[in-house]
Amino acid sequence: MSAGRDRLILVAFADPNAFYQGDQAAQRDPHRFTIDNFVAHAKLAESAGFDAIFKPDFLGLDTLKADVRPRAGFEPLTLLAALSQHTSRVGLIVTESTSYTEPYNVARYFTSLDNLSGGRGGWNVVTSYYGEENFSDGKLLPLAERYRKADEYMRVAYKLWEGWKEGSVSWSEAGHRFDGDFIEETDFAGDYFRVRQALDIPPGPQRRPVIVQAGASEEGLDFAARHAEIVFTATPDLDAGAAFYGDLKRRATSGGRDANHIKVLPGLNAFVAPTAQQADDIYHSQFTDRNLLKYRDKIVREAPLFKLAELDLDEPIPAGAIPGEDELNRVERRRSRGLLLRSYFTRPGATLRQVLSSVYEFGHLTLIGTPQTVADEIALWFEREASDGFVLKGGNSFDAFAHEVIPILRAKGLVKEPAAGAKTFRQAVFGVEA
Repeated sequence: MSAGRDRLILVAFADPNAFYQGDQAAQRDPHRFTIDNFVAHAKLAESAGFDAIFKPDFLGLDTLKADVRPRAGFEPLTLLAALSQHTSRVGLIVTESTSYTEPYNVARYFTSLDNLSGGRGGWNVVTSYYGEENFSDGKLLPLAERYRKADEYMRVAYKLWEGWKEGSVSWSEAGHRFDGDFIEETDFAGDYFRVRQALDIPPGPQRRPVIVQAGASEEGLDFAARHAEIVFTATPDLDAGAAFYGDLKRRATSGGRDANHIKVLPGLNAFVAPTAQQADDIYHSQFTDRNLLKYRDKIVREAPLFKLAELDLDEPIPAGAIPGEDELNRVERRRSRGLLLRSYFTRPGATLRQVLSSVYEFGHLTLIGTPQTVADEIALWFEREASDGFVLKGGNSFDAFAHEVIPILRAKGLVKEPAAGAKTFRQAVFGVEA
């Protein structure tokens, strides 16, 4: 089987607490942050038919974000390595930054994860947009240079993963042995990295992890077209989804890649209930004044060019509070998110409350309705080539999505078991020839 579009690819956030906890008692439940809760969530994702679970990461303490959505005490690699021992099929996508790590370490991490999991590792490659005060010299490279460094980082990692050739490891009744004649030194010297030796552990079943990327700047899109096998994106409606999908596939093709070898997965928030009215009520119940004001403060912190700090929720947004496109095109942090926000904030006569409610999911698709209508909309995106699948990042009930929406997608022929013979995450997504 080739890497064609024969099935919907579904990824779930690995955090069961990513879903809206409207019930105050549920928010106070200490079980929320135990490993048992994460294990149960991963097992449900796997049994329901998700292809992978994903743990995003941001290197640094954002007290505002932590107050809105507290974190459990696990960093991504440790958590997914643990979850690998409680699952057997689902892919495991871990975030690691090229700005704050070294290629040799990260190549070892993912080789180890791949061996632990039987070939299910995935790397969400990020260049990071903050956290520099916690590392090295405390400086964040300019956006274009961050991606130049990331390109070199990937070249080093590929050499490390490819250094162990066929025949480098053999097994017999006496055990296994390494043959150094089949292991190549890395001998890499670039502008940012110097690595001499080969990787010190043998390759996993995939040899290298599935490469995932989520940058939406021009530099990020070009990087994705060169390296990514899965791309996470924020596209809030079908037209935006189709435009992004077509653009990225064209970039990949122009670089000599098969467009089917890069899967586009928009972020999805799904609010599901027996009736459309119930789903709508659940969705709007999260827009308390407290939550909206905290979200305003989050935007002010992450996008300081937006002058929103002193605005009341029901006050029309003055033009002077919103930066121009030229200003946003010069920023080095979250440029694409800033441009997306601007498109919402410049709507005539809009109040801060209206805009914050519209962008509460920060540009990701939000579906609100019954299991049937949510499944129908997901199918439409796939059929219109606006996505190859979705990353379920939030909503009101993971259980409802798993038990009520996915069976409808399965009946539509969109959610399928991987092709016969698929043993690794890459083979499950792209076919056994991948």
